[in-house]
Amino acid sequence: MNPLLIQFLAEGREFLQSISEKLLALENDPSDSTSMNELFRLVHTLKGNSGLFDFPEMSRVLHAAEDVMDAARAGQVTFSRALADQLLEAMDFVSGLLDDIDAAASDQLPSTHQHATEAARLGAALRGLMTQSLTTVAAAAPESVSTAAPPVENSAPAEWVVAISEPVRMELYRRLDAGETLYRLIYQPEEDCFFKGEDPFFQVIQLPEVHWQQVTAREDWSPLAELDAYRCILRFELILSADAADLAEHFRYVPDQIEILPLNAAMLVVPTGRAQAEPMAADFVRAAQTALASADYVALAQATRTLLELSAPDLWIASALRWLLLLLDLPQSADDWLQLLLAEIGKHLVSQLPSAPLFAKSGVKSPLLPSGKEEKPSVEKGGLGGFISSDTLWSAQVVLEAQREILTLPNHPPWLSGQLKAVAASLTGVCISLGREAELITLQQALETALTEAAPQALLTWLDQQTLPPTEPLPQFVPALSVVKSASSAPATPAAPKEPVAFNRRAEDHPSSSPTIKVEQVKIDRLMNLIGEMVVAKNALPYLAGRAENVFGVRELSREIKSQYSVINRIAEEMQDAIMQVRLLPVSFVFQRFPRLVRDLAHRLGKEVRLVMEGETTEADKNIIEALADPLMHIVRNSLDHGLETPELRRAAGKPSEGRLTIQARQESDRVLIEISDDGRGIDPMVIRHKAYEKGVIDEATLERLTDQEAINLVFAAGFSTAEQITDVSGRGVGMDVVRDAITRVNGTIELRSQVGQGTRITLSLPLSMAVTNVMIIASAGQRFGVPMDAVVETVRVPRCAIHTIKRRLTTVLRERLVPLVSLNELLALNTLQRTNSDDEFAVLVVRIEGEYLGIIVDDCRETVDIILKPLAGFLGAVNGYAGSALLGDGSVLLVLNPRELL
Repeated sequence: MNPLLIQFLAEGREFLQSISEKLLALENDPSDSTSMNELFRLVHTLKGNSGLFDFPEMSRVLHAAEDVMDAARAGQVTFSRALADQLLEAMDFVSGLLDDIDAAASDQLPSTHQHATEAARLGAALRGLMTQSLTTVAAAAPESVSTAAPPVENSAPAEWVVAISEPVRMELYRRLDAGETLYRLIYQPEEDCFFKGEDPFFQVIQLPEVHWQQVTAREDWSPLAELDAYRCILRFELILSADAADLAEHFRYVPDQIEILPLNAAMLVVPTGRAQAEPMAADFVRAAQTALASADYVALAQATRTLLELSAPDLWIASALRWLLLLLDLPQSADDWLQLLLAEIGKHLVSQLPSAPLFAKSGVKSPLLPSGKEEKPSVEKGGLGGFISSDTLWSAQVVLEAQREILTLPNHPPWLSGQLKAVAASLTGVCISLGREAELITLQQALETALTEAAPQALLTWLDQQTLPPTEPLPQFVPALSVVKSASSAPATPAAPKEPVAFNRRAEDHPSSSPTIKVEQVKIDRLMNLIGEMVVAKNALPYLAGRAENVFGVRELSREIKSQYSVINRIAEEMQDAIMQVRLLPVSFVFQRFPRLVRDLAHRLGKEVRLVMEGETTEADKNIIEALADPLMHIVRNSLDHGLETPELRRAAGKPSEGRLTIQARQESDRVLIEISDDGRGIDPMVIRHKAYEKGVIDEATLERLTDQEAINLVFAAGFSTAEQITDVSGRGVGMDVVRDAITRVNGTIELRSQVGQGTRITLSLPLSMAVTNVMIIASAGQRFGVPMDAVVETVRVPRCAIHTIKRRLTTVLRERLVPLVSLNELLALNTLQRTNSDDEFAVLVVRIEGEYLGIIVDDCRETVDIILKPLAGFLGAVNGYAGSALLGDGSVLLVLNPRELL
């Protein structure tokens, strides 16, 4: 398989796990913007990585998920449980694709086309969660590398095309009027595209039939000294006559980086001009939207022309209104474009309105007063007819005549109130400029009367009462009624660039972080095998030292061998520890799957559960961690199904409706302890007794003498279950016995404690490592055996007279504790009696099994050694009582006992 594909599969699974964790975290706290941004980055990076390969179904689903997360991050979509469910389902689909690709194990990329229908369904479901606003760009990028034409929707408005010269704009109009199909292509390469072997410029120059193109930067360029030449921040925008299917095929390796949009004449709308407040804008926009909603295009055109007549030709509003009339004349223009332009008019104009009252204080000039020649200082301002400059008088006369023209326009539109307020605002400016603030009182009264009557007569009467001293002849006032068919273009304000996401971060970008190297597991296993052989080899040195001294009588050589053994032993232990550190994994490797499991299973069972995980950084050997997965899964499922009650039952029992499930890990000495506890109903020993009796697990005599703890431990019996019904969660009698067997296979122990009505706690005790085992060598019947030190409590010498028989079993008292005794020769069916020493004392090896102490009588207890434990192969593997075998330093084979199975 391609090494790049192998890396993608490994990283993809890591990304999916992180995505699942972030989704669950956001479900608990949707306002966590940090997790939201991190989730978007993960989905975006995974989608970008998938684009390196021909997996269109994966890219389609991930692209839809990225769009949803981007909308949620921007506040356009509310993060909810339904959204989390849909995203989790999409990630499960991607995980399944990764498994299929991995299972193919071929040098050629496997096909995923059989999943096209499911991918399309998931993509549509994700996009269905997205809501659209008038100002949102709703153009969807192609989701597949298929040669079929990408979907294009004429009803969904895209952003306007800007920075097109007038001749090119007219040429595009001509082509559109002639029925030619044009496409607008937007190509935004990823920042690290150069590291993926992509050449954006080469991609663009290969495109045919280009009528217009521009290259811009998505953000401001850095200073030359700080510029990163390998970071691409370019944005390519083109208008072409090429077929959409050909364009999609051309960009088939980067489908998520392009947008292909059918060019509509409405896209060429670019209002220009100076911005100025327009009090009538809000009323106009409301009236226009009402007319558009009712499809009354005649009323919309009339309202547009009326406001255009009241606006100066060089204003932005006039340009926007002329474009609006042009859109109304285009037969292919959709209502969405008209709605979008109306929203732009409202946004640009209403925002310009002054926040001060309509009638400002004396000395504050109205921003609506036309700007002309700079006013000359006057000798005296005694009112409208006082001594004022000729420029001021001329400007005032222009304003008064213009407002009179506005008030006498026939067929006043439904937004008359805005028109009356705009006229009053202009007249206010005249009063202030002429120093006649007393007139503002009568002007306000006239405005209130006009608004009450919904007619301009009161304001016209006020105007008739105003007189100005004679000035130079006033030019005839002509309102701006002409409609300009085109307008000069101006570059739009660039949108804020999205957060850059790197495909592979370079080490120099983060000098403070420690470099890491990914190594295959087989190489680590080989190192462990080598260190195991070294352990066996160094164990031979004490044997050689003994032979040198005892057989050959060379004491000095024996001393030197022992000295070198100390050095080699220290180096071997350090190497063993270093390699073990490489093999160590945090228990979070297993814990990370439980939040999703608890969430889904609790939802299915109708229960409310809070999962608490502690000590996730606790480490253990990789083999131990991997062996934990299935047992913990069984325990957690049983806790959710049998242990925790439904909200109704919990409230009836005086508990909070939400149950609590805690998974805790910690290290004690050379063991790892994992506790799984809940605050559920607990295990009733009486119910266990009767169920075990009904199923034939125990007889009547055992039923009577079982203690409560012994009854609870019956849940580990094979085939035992208290479930009344068999479901896909539990009840098949396969569970806790499998858990105990799995824990036992890795030399671990399991302890169960429960209290009715308060909950259950299960404690798993596991060794830190299984690679190198420390065993005690014992002798019996002329043979040597090994016993794992993690089961050994102590070794003692017990006089024959201190051994008693109680109920046909040998026992003795050790440290005020009654300890049963067994003979190893009898357990192994060796027809030899156990030997004593010269003081008639037996060697006893005390072991602890499931919390109980037991003494094994042997002939002798010898040294402890480190061994590499190998499982027994062939028919010997079926023999109970043996954990495996090991090679000793003298070349002999040591059989290692398993006290649990042996007893």
